[in-house]
Amino acid sequence: MKFFTVFFLFLSITVFSQNRYELSDEGKDKLYLSDSIATLAKAGKITEKPIVVVDGIPHRYQDLEKEKLVLSKMEIKKIIALEKQKGINIYGNYGEAGVLIVTTNRNSYHKPEQEVKEVQNLKQ
Repeated sequence: MKFFTVFFLFLSITVFSQNRYELSDEGKDKLYLSDSIATLAKAGKITEKPIVVVDGIPHRYQDLEKEKLVLSKMEIKKIIALEKQKGINIYGNYGEAGVLIVTTNRNSYHKPEQEVKEVQNLKQ
């Protein structure tokens, strides 16, 4: 019984972590970013809780508990993992978890309001 309780708790935490990186798509496309993060984490390029920078706007793992990324798989043009030291140089201690740069095919005039977030919030 104790094993099942621990297993259920681990599974819940894992699923909750992935939900922070869910896209606004439906079906398997919803987990595209989560799956990309998991693959890069297994390769040792980032951790499972990186900063995700969408078109220059950083989103920390902690912040994504309160707000979701307004992003769909179709909008993603490119995903790049920064080297650890570059991430730390740019984002300070938060960069230790890894930095994932997501470039979209959005026009800068049509970005969702949620993404109009200042980098200063990240450094607080």
